[in-house]
Amino acid sequence: MTVPKTALVAALLLLLAFTVSATAPWEWTPVVVVSTGPYEYQWGGTPVLLSWYPPHAVPMNLTFLNVTWWKPYSVWFKGTYYVDVCDRGCGYRRATIYVVQRDLKVVNPIQTDLGPAAIDYIAYHIKRICRQGTAMVAPAEIIVLNSTTQIWISDVYCLYYNQWYWLRLLPYDFLLYRYLVRDAELVNATDLWVRLPVEGWRGTTSGMIPAGWYLHPVTKEVFRIPGANLTLLAELQRAERRMYELQSLLENKTALLASANATVAQLNETVAKLKAVIAQLNSTITQLNASLAEARGEAAKLAAENKALRAQLEALNATRVRLEAEVGVYRSQLEALRSTNATLTALLTRASALLSAQSAEFNRSLAALNATHASQLSALKTQMQTQLETWTRAAWIGAALGATVGAAAGAAVTTLVFRRRK
Repeated sequence: MTVPKTALVAALLLLLAFTVSATAPWEWTPVVVVSTGPYEYQWGGTPVLLSWYPPHAVPMNLTFLNVTWWKPYSVWFKGTYYVDVCDRGCGYRRATIYVVQRDLKVVNPIQTDLGPAAIDYIAYHIKRICRQGTAMVAPAEIIVLNSTTQIWISDVYCLYYNQWYWLRLLPYDFLLYRYLVRDAELVNATDLWVRLPVEGWRGTTSGMIPAGWYLHPVTKEVFRIPGANLTLLAELQRAERRMYELQSLLENKTALLASANATVAQLNETVAKLKAVIAQLNSTITQLNASLAEARGEAAKLAAENKALRAQLEALNATRVRLEAEVGVYRSQLEALRSTNATLTALLTRASALLSAQSAEFNRSLAALNATHASQLSALKTQMQTQLETWTRAAWIGAALGATVGAAAGAAVTTLVFRRRK
């Protein structure tokens, strides 16, 4: 079953999805993908138009399938959506939807520099662009295969970071332009600033732009170019830029005013601090004046004491002069005494030397006498020993003469020996 190419069919499907009958024999919860696309974007203060999806597009989570070049449709995705099915009763059922980007043609890869690898190269970049899985699908033709399977020939808008990337513009991506056919409609928009996510148109551009759907970030209006009043949009952008400039100027002036107010407040605070410092200085001056008067009285007292001390100093100087004179006299006497002492010391030294010589001579004489006496005493001891031995022998010889004679002789000998020793 084929439905004519018309956006009304997709709009009808979306309307029916949100007006499902409450008496349906089954329950289901529609999956709604919330857009995370930008709604505020400026370039140099000008709110630029953003590449967008049409109002009749429906949200769908898509999985990339493959890229072919020999079939009528080149890029295939797979997703799910609730569709109205009349099979044993009418109602909405979850169906598998095969989604293809219409009017997107792949160049014969044999004719490219990559050869057959060009297909994989295109697939890689499509997966990169649509890797978030969130897409808005605007079906132009629906082919019903069965009650749960359909093919939607559509315009596919993938959420690419924070913008909507229309896959119809893939041939204008400078990474892919050699492998896809460029045949999209272009519109002269010299006076408009437009933001496109396509590499090659990446950033903000003014000039030839692809025909399609755009969003005005200020009014939140979605419109198609061509079809919209480009002159009015350009005037609106200029007015918005002027408004931005005025707003910037106002913000600058407000900032300057705030800075001036802050400066005034700071100055007021500084004045208050200076007043407090002046009051403190006045109090300090008063204290210093009192201290000065006290110091002046103390200075007068010290002057009187200084005068008295000067008189005492003069008296002490006179006493010093007198004492210095006396010291001179005493020094002269001391010098005379030192001279006399030196003379006496010399005489004493000579007398000491003489006495030392006499003492040495006396010691030598005494030593000689001691030596003579010791020699005489030794000779006497030897003589007495000899006589004693002689007498002892005589005593033993005369023992026979009798004890009395011997005892008397012994006593006489002993008496004689002691006398000699004495």
